[in-house]
Amino acid sequence: MTDLRFPAAFLLGLFALTLHAAEPAERRTDVIAGVADGVTAGVIEYTVQPGDSISSLSERYLDGRARWGAIAKLNPGLDIHKLRSGQKLYLPENRIRSVSKPARVLKINGQAQSDGINLQEGQQLAAGTVIDVDADSFVTLQLDDGSILVIEPNTRARLDELRQLSTGSQRSLIHIDHGRINAKPSPQTTPGARFEISTPSATTAVRGTHFRVGENEGKTTVTVIEVDKGRVLVATPEKSESVIVPAGNGSIVAAGQAPSTPKPLLPAPDLSALPEKHTQTILEIVFPPVANAAAYRVTVARDETFNDVVAVNENTLPQLKVANLPDGQYYLRARAVSAEGLHGLEAHNAFLLHARPEPPFASAPVLDKRLPTGAITLMWAAPENAVSYDILIARDEQPPLRIERHPEPSYTLEAVPGQYRWQLATRDIGDRLGPFGRQSAFTVIEPPSAPTAQALLPEGRDVVTLAWAGAPDQTYHWQLASDSDFSSIRQEGESEKPSIELPMLDAGAYFVRVRATTSDGIEGPYSSGQKFIVPEEESGFPAWILLFFLPLLAL
Repeated sequence: MTDLRFPAAFLLGLFALTLHAAEPAERRTDVIAGVADGVTAGVIEYTVQPGDSISSLSERYLDGRARWGAIAKLNPGLDIHKLRSGQKLYLPENRIRSVSKPARVLKINGQAQSDGINLQEGQQLAAGTVIDVDADSFVTLQLDDGSILVIEPNTRARLDELRQLSTGSQRSLIHIDHGRINAKPSPQTTPGARFEISTPSATTAVRGTHFRVGENEGKTTVTVIEVDKGRVLVATPEKSESVIVPAGNGSIVAAGQAPSTPKPLLPAPDLSALPEKHTQTILEIVFPPVANAAAYRVTVARDETFNDVVAVNENTLPQLKVANLPDGQYYLRARAVSAEGLHGLEAHNAFLLHARPEPPFASAPVLDKRLPTGAITLMWAAPENAVSYDILIARDEQPPLRIERHPEPSYTLEAVPGQYRWQLATRDIGDRLGPFGRQSAFTVIEPPSAPTAQALLPEGRDVVTLAWAGAPDQTYHWQLASDSDFSSIRQEGESEKPSIELPMLDAGAYFVRVRATTSDGIEGPYSSGQKFIVPEEESGFPAWILLFFLPLLAL
């Protein structure tokens, strides 16, 4: 691989020239390195316009007419008395007039401070301001030229320079002590324009691009730079070594070392299968992994430009889990992160969060319960602020029945055999309908038929056997009464077998009935009462013997 490191002074000039090689001549204005008055300084290339003179240029751009001599020194051989329209000349950068142009706090999600005081949206921040962003918080700044900085959680950044030159160009120099910044600079096309982000390890210089800078503190302080669009010049703080990082690539700068050769960023994750709508208050998003990724960074914002960031998550798994986001339209951005810490190319996805008012929790019947035919009452908890409920009930493959604005947290239906599925949604005081909750299911079956019992009175035994037809998954409840309406129950009990044995009963008429119960608790009806008679026990003493003893009894 070709080593792209060059002396910084050469690269600064080369970078500026190549960035705008395709621009019209009248717009080609670049910052290069030069020497003025024996001191290394920047110069600004200027294209002479009709009516320009050396004194008018001095008055318009420098700090006074007497400074025209500085222009002459920078441009040997220049005829100061006759400037030609379209002619190129250089202006001394260090003598260009400028005015301060503060940054504006565009958005704050969470908290951030400057000098211990919480920042506020709309607040103006001057050069020299130090910004500390809390965990799980984001600050979006807008610079005077429209450039955007999204400062991510746990970041300390300093606004080193914010000014506008008399040429109309913007100078924006930002320093990161630690953390990450997403930068979207406006195109830097005016004479002397500069947009730089520096860290303790590196300086990045850009013109109209989209890039990210992170300063990771660990055993070794490392700066990572990832370029989404355009190109970025990365140099060490002392500008001794530099590389140009094109779009789709990144560079790593360890403390005290030269920037790494640009490396291709990992491909963007595939978000094509994500749903367009989420209905849970805890937002859970899972997407396929990216080859060679060590981690993933997922960001959620309220806008497509990701200026209004509301959540960010870095995880070793390709997923995001966020709680308590308000309902609304959101935009998702996901990147894979390499083992070296470079964030890959971005994938985007839009989704709607519709989780409120929250659906009720179903309480009965319990999930997958088997129930007998007849009246079945659906019951659920009543969420706070619920006014009414919408219910979806479906049986087997039939279209669901929808009950709207049901006022009570229960509903009774006459159920016939089948597989049932039901869902609930809440309506609030404004009749706003929330999402339907998780589907519950139950099964309705015909209860077991009533067994018909028989009484067996075998001769020569001292027991009564009650028997009936049964099934393997049933248990039974039997009752023995002395009347047909079973108001006077003599005995009753449970049996796991379709028969029982009772000690011999007293002589008389009896009625028996049986009820079957399935293994999952579904009770059938009692059978009709079956009558049987226990006869009087016959005596074994012959009656004719009594006739023999009657005369004796008379004596």
